Amino acid sequence: MRRTYSAAEIAEEAGSGVERVRWVARIGLITPDADGRFSLGASLAVKMVSALLDSGLSGEAIEHASAEGLLSFQRLDEYLPYEPGAMSRRTFAEFQDSTGPGGEQLPAVFEVLGVPKPQPDARIHEDEEAMLRRFVEVWRSSPDRETMLRAARLMAQGARAAMLGWAELIDEQLAEPARRRLLAGEIDEFPDDVRATFMRATNLAPEMFVWLSARYLEHRSVNGIVEGFEAFLASRGLAPAPDPLAPPAIVFVDLSGFTRLTGELGDESAVRAATALQTRADDAARQSGGRLVKLLGDGALLRMTDATTGVDAALRLVRTMSTDGAISAHAGVHAGPVIERDLDVFGQTVNVASRIADVAGPGEVLASRTVVEGAGDGTVRFEPIGDVELKGLLQPLPLFRAREAASAP
Repeated sequence: MRRTYSAAEIAEEAGSGVERVRWVARIGLITPDADGRFSLGASLAVKMVSALLDSGLSGEAIEHASAEGLLSFQRLDEYLPYEPGAMSRRTFAEFQDSTGPGGEQLPAVFEVLGVPKPQPDARIHEDEEAMLRRFVEVWRSSPDRETMLRAARLMAQGARAAMLGWAELIDEQLAEPARRRLLAGEIDEFPDDVRATFMRATNLAPEMFVWLSARYLEHRSVNGIVEGFEAFLASRGLAPAPDPLAPPAIVFVDLSGFTRLTGELGDESAVRAATALQTRADDAARQSGGRLVKLLGDGALLRMTDATTGVDAALRLVRTMSTDGAISAHAGVHAGPVIERDLDVFGQTVNVASRIADVAGPGEVLASRTVVEGAGDGTVRFEPIGDVELKGLLQPLPLFRAREAASAP
C-alpha cells in the first residue's frame, strides 16, 4: 500500500511552503483523502505549479485553467517508478558528519551528479542516506581523493544520457504528435491511450537501466576474474604466459561536408546523418571487438584492440555510410599506447589519429606506418601516398590509403 503524506510532508518533498500546497489543493489540482492526506504524486503537482509560477504565469491564470478543466494533475502517481523512503530525522549536515572520512565531499558529489545539493539544515530520505553512506565507504578506500568525484561523474553521465535521452525519445515519438493535435484544436483533450503508453514507457526506463547495468557488470566481472586468474597461474608457472597485447588502434571517423550539408539541406538532414554515423560507428566497433568511445558532433572516436581491427572497423564504417546513402565519411587510423581513464582515451596516439582523419578525403581511410606494420598480411591493401604534414606535428608523417582487397586495383 502506498504511503500518504501530510500537507507539511508534501511541502518538504516539493521544496515549497505549506500554504502553497493548501492553495493547490483548494483550487482542485490535488485532492486529499478523507483524512486530509495526499499521495506522493501531489508533490510533483506542487513542483509543476511552482515552475509555472516561476515562469511568470499568474496564480489567477492557474486557478482559471483548473476551474475550466484545462489543467489537471490527478494521475501523477502513475509516473512515479518508485516511492522514496521516510524522511530522515536529522539534517543533511548531521548525516554528512556521521559518514566519517570522505563525507566532506558529499556536497561536491551532488553537484557532479547534477541533482540539487541539499542545504545543511535540510533533510533527505533515509534510503538516500543509506546509499550515500555506502558510496562514501566504498570510495574513501581509494588513495586518490578525486576517485569519489570520478565515480559520481561516471554514474551521472551514464544515467543522464540514458534517462534524459529516453524521456526525449518518448516525448518526440509519443507525446508530441498528440500535443500538436491538441494545440491545433483537432482534439479537446490529450488522448488517454497516449497518456497510458507514455506512462508505461516512462516507468520502464529505470527498470531496464537496472537490468542492463547488472548484465554489464556481470560480463565485466567474469572477464576480469578470468584474466586475473590466468595471470596468477602464469606467475606461478602453472600456465603459459599470455602473449603480449598489441597496441590499441584509435580510429577517427568524420562526415565529409557536414557543414555544407547543414547549410544546404537544413538541420534535420544533418541530424539524420549524425544519427546514422552514431548507429553505424557503434555497430562497426562492436563487430570488430572494440567500442565507440564518444561522438564528436560530426565525427566519432573508436578504440579498437589492434591495428587490424582498427582498419577493418574504419573501412566497414566508411563503406556502410556510403552504401546507406548518407553523407560520405572519411577516417584516420593510428596505433600506439593510450591513456584510458573513465572510458575515455588520451595521449599522442589519439591526437595523431585525429590529425590523420583531418587530411583524408571523402570515402577515404588513411593509416599511419605503425598501423600498416601492425596489420600485417590480410584482406587490406595499403597504398603509400607519401609524407604528409599534419597540424601539430613537427615532422611530416608517411601515410597510407587503406583499401579492401576486393576493391583494390
